[in-house]
Amino acid sequence: MTADNDQDSAAEALDRLIAKSFASRLWRRDPSLWPEPSPGGDPPGRTLGWLDLPARLPALAEDFSGLASKLTGDGFTDAVVLGMGGSSMTPLTLSDIFKESGPASGHAGGADQPSSSPSNEPRAPGLRLRALDTVNPESIASLTGSLDLARTLFFVSSKSGTTVEPLSLESHFRSSLYAIATATGSGTGPGPGSPAPGSGAGRRNFVALTDPGTPLSERARAGEFGTWVATPEDVGGRFSALSAFGMMPAAAAGMDLHRFAESAALMAQQCQGDAKGNPGLQLGAFLAANALEGRDKVTLITPPEHAIFGMWVEQLLAESTGKGGKGLVPIAGEPLLQPESYGNDRQFVVIETARSEELQFQQTAGELESAGHPVLVVKASGPDKHGVAGEFFRWQFATAAAASLMDIYPFDQPDVEAAKIRARELLSDLDQDLDTVPLADALRSLEDIVPPAYVALIAFLPESANLTGAFSSLRRAISEKTGVATTFGYGPRYLHSIGQLYKGGPRNAVVLGFVSGKYDDLAVPGASYTFGQLSLAQAGGDFAVMAERGQKVMPIRLGDSRTEKPSRELIDATEQVFG
Repeated sequence: MTADNDQDSAAEALDRLIAKSFASRLWRRDPSLWPEPSPGGDPPGRTLGWLDLPARLPALAEDFSGLASKLTGDGFTDAVVLGMGGSSMTPLTLSDIFKESGPASGHAGGADQPSSSPSNEPRAPGLRLRALDTVNPESIASLTGSLDLARTLFFVSSKSGTTVEPLSLESHFRSSLYAIATATGSGTGPGPGSPAPGSGAGRRNFVALTDPGTPLSERARAGEFGTWVATPEDVGGRFSALSAFGMMPAAAAGMDLHRFAESAALMAQQCQGDAKGNPGLQLGAFLAANALEGRDKVTLITPPEHAIFGMWVEQLLAESTGKGGKGLVPIAGEPLLQPESYGNDRQFVVIETARSEELQFQQTAGELESAGHPVLVVKASGPDKHGVAGEFFRWQFATAAAASLMDIYPFDQPDVEAAKIRARELLSDLDQDLDTVPLADALRSLEDIVPPAYVALIAFLPESANLTGAFSSLRRAISEKTGVATTFGYGPRYLHSIGQLYKGGPRNAVVLGFVSGKYDDLAVPGASYTFGQLSLAQAGGDFAVMAERGQKVMPIRLGDSRTEKPSRELIDATEQVFG
């Protein structure tokens, strides 16, 4: 297959979308654009509210900015989003993209995420924003020790109001605030009683972001939170970037929601028509056409200031299309390789921003095309970082279009619950252990795999720059040796992202799942298990379900995560096996 053939396929796919009036039918909420949802999945009528978010955002910007000003005036200095998946992915993305634009912000793990370059776009004074989307006890303890808890605002973000990770984290921080209040007599605690969530400990420090009618909203109505911001019931988590889940924390951090609204509205307008110039249709046609011809590995190449955006796209594509044995396999954060190192199962989306080195990106795209790979260069919206709001909408529109061409219903996640059930079973029997294989043996088993197989690396470990770097080196070595694509993610974050694809998508993943051999644990207040036990149960549960679904899964136990031993083990094994 040549690049010219791939361009022809994408053009034909775009013509098909136009011929069936996809754009105008999507704006009319036509459910016949996709197959029926899985049993129990929400129908299109309850999931397409994201189309209205660009139009709603100017009014929301006023409300959220006003509330953010009040919170800043109340003496808070930091904000932490406690959430998973769609409830935390946008704050995580924005906090990194705007990292140098005001108060220090980013992922709760510190320098673990791709670092954006310095920005010349000052924003209003705001809180330092972080997102905590892990139950790793060492990561939680590290963040807790770095915060002035009494001056920290916690967004408890859960669409369902029942997500175990943010509720467990909420319980931890309420308990910590209660302990401070008891020790100092500051009066911020609820008085005698349990520091579990139901006590209302430190209620002024907590904001609930959840749909109306959820258990979390009922607790908010009962006075357990300083503020409750209702989230839209007709918007699914991974399509909620422009809703309160993304925009309320952004407002608290001093970001300019009006500029986000302008960017989103412009992109929504451009995606209105059934025409070849519709950017959402163009991207969706490219993604689907190549996937249908066996190039399902959507390899994202981004400039440094948008590196984190690949993780956001990963969740959107994987959860929306990874079901029924098919789907788009997003490859985010992979080291850039020589064109000949890539297999023939690849397609490339090169994201070019106003700040990126245009000539460098043109050269990269040209070299990939010359090697016969399909490449689409996407010029990011707007002259500055606020254009990311338009990109959120472009990719959501494109995902809906690609799913239609691939005959996939994009608004449910039927395989996520299976891993949750298995994790609960493991938590009820904490004596069960995880059978593991030696690291070097697992790596040697990869030497003979070929595309379209791919290697999924999963780390239920404390996130760190050194460990992320070691996994990046391993990814490069695997791809250069075998030509296969690699994915990487920390647990449990990936469970609410690419985990749907691992369980519901193509059965050609080789999964290496890493857990810690030794760590400092932390109790979950009010629960019969610890954070470490919860993490291990989630790992074991998901590994078991993936194996049952036909994936090859190799659990691996690394050394003491309180030291640099896991990173060193990875580096040594990579050199030993791959040279």
